[in-house]
Amino acid sequence: MKIIGIDYDKCSGCKNCIPDCSRALFISDPSGKTIRLADEAGRCNICGKCVAVCKEDAILWEGDWENDVESYPWVKDYQENVSYDALMELFKAKRSVRQYKSKPIPDELLGKVFEAMRYASSADNRRAWNFSVVSDSALIKRLSQESIKMVHSYIGFPTSDAALDYYNSVDKDPIFYKAPAVIFLTTGPTGSMPQVDAGIVLTYGQLAAHSVGLATCWIGMAHGLGLNMEMMKEIGLEGRIDGVLTIGYPAVKYHQTPPREPLKVVGLKSDTTK
Repeated sequence: MKIIGIDYDKCSGCKNCIPDCSRALFISDPSGKTIRLADEAGRCNICGKCVAVCKEDAILWEGDWENDVESYPWVKDYQENVSYDALMELFKAKRSVRQYKSKPIPDELLGKVFEAMRYASSADNRRAWNFSVVSDSALIKRLSQESIKMVHSYIGFPTSDAALDYYNSVDKDPIFYKAPAVIFLTTGPTGSMPQVDAGIVLTYGQLAAHSVGLATCWIGMAHGLGLNMEMMKEIGLEGRIDGVLTIGYPAVKYHQTPPREPLKVVGLKSDTTK
């Protein structure tokens, strides 16, 4: 995507683009009547907020993959997108699930999860994410076994062989929990804050997954697979792993919100978050 200018036949002169651009690339001429894009140095990070803030659709841009800009004229205030109560219900109901049905996930549902992640924020709008979905059960098992070898002492075994022998004997997977699919994320060299960005984008995915009846869990013990070039080839990605999610239909149902200690926030009254 590239911002290339302003359509003056549409521009109303409202100047909303000027304060909303974090890089101050829109300026008024000396008369204050005409706005222009001043990006001679190519500093735009293509965040697209100028497109979003312009209700006249006067910002000119290029990009074959950005042909789906949507307007939502029915929304007057932020809270009209979704109510706080409805959002809190989702937050409170979302769990890290480690029990899954073997039922395959349709590509349509996985596509919805990734569509949600597409709109996640990232540092400096770098969006340097690379994703892979592994749904081959044999490959997931191999990836689990390689992870067990790396973390055997962490999970309480003196050797990797002891850990593998035990989990094979009880037919359990302590890494991916026999989930039908696993999402891997790596960050390219242009990433500004890769681990923060990974947390943001995968949280979007986790919440979206919950909304379509799927469950997820962040698998920190699988991050070490990024050091195994052979396994990374099978995953289809390169570089350091910054995020791993199991995803599938939950084989467990939770009936209550687990206890959570109220946050202690400097500058707020102690009972604000209760």
